[in-house]
Amino acid sequence: MPDMGFGRSKRLLTKVAYKAVFDDSPYRVSHRNLLILARPNGLEEARLGLIVAKKNVRFAVKRNRIKRVVRDSFRLNQQTLATLDIIFLARRGLDRLEPAEQQKLLLDSWRKLSRQMSKVEKA
Repeated sequence: MPDMGFGRSKRLLTKVAYKAVFDDSPYRVSHRNLLILARPNGLEEARLGLIVAKKNVRFAVKRNRIKRVVRDSFRLNQQTLATLDIIFLARRGLDRLEPAEQQKLLLDSWRKLSRQMSKVEKA
């Protein structure tokens, strides 16, 4: 059974790892409430970094809820996103969506990202 956890090996932990994704991200999924940047990492598993700025989501309770929803969604969909380093950026308005709406938006975003990956692999 595949590992569905979210341990240290599944997270972007260093400034260097974040910078690498920001500097070179061939895959991106944009929505008015979120932005996802991704790049191949050469590893056997996907890694996730979260940026939920106080500027965009004012209350800590809402920032923490968004992070929880994103981590859970990533954990459940990481098999389709294998070998990517991913940065999730929350934009204004994401905190106004219900958690179920956030889940649906994230699921659509993961699907768009995996479609982009498959297009590049076919080319």
